[in-house]
Amino acid sequence: MKQSSLAARYARALAGVVKDKRAFETAADELDAFTAMFREGRELRDFLLNPSYPLARKQKGLSEVARRVGMKGPQLKLLEILLQKGRMGILPEVALQFRKLEEESLNRVSVELTTARPLDAKMQQEVVASLEKFTGKTVRLTHKVDPGVLGGARARIGSLVYDGTVASRLQKLKQQIIRER
Repeated sequence: MKQSSLAARYARALAGVVKDKRAFETAADELDAFTAMFREGRELRDFLLNPSYPLARKQKGLSEVARRVGMKGPQLKLLEILLQKGRMGILPEVALQFRKLEEESLNRVSVELTTARPLDAKMQQEVVASLEKFTGKTVRLTHKVDPGVLGGARARIGSLVYDGTVASRLQKLKQQIIRER
């Protein structure tokens, strides 16, 4: 079975247990937080994925890390099951699939907005309002600053990218000039 379809099954199973909107959001946040630690923490990742460590030791370590970050409930049970089945490697994909289910159930969409300079609070509110009108959903905005875009903005909504940056326009103009030669 492909990892993405297996991860989607685990995510749907967790979603089936977590019904309340508030609990759904909490579960997604906790799963994302643990996944970030798993991705960035080489020692944690190596410990949980290394088959030479006994399962009991890994379970104890997982419980300790989960306790420290305040994770409990069904999302912790999911991690325990992934560990027991030797499938911790698909955790990032499970978290991604679960976040998609959470956003679907709450009629929300994550948008990554990249601009050349930081936006003030008023401008962020205007951007969120515009994106909510465009998507018809509540928007969870993640703002990134990249001076390389020169000006304008780039919005990533799911797998779609809307690029209105000056850098992108200059690149298109360059390609057009090259073609016309």
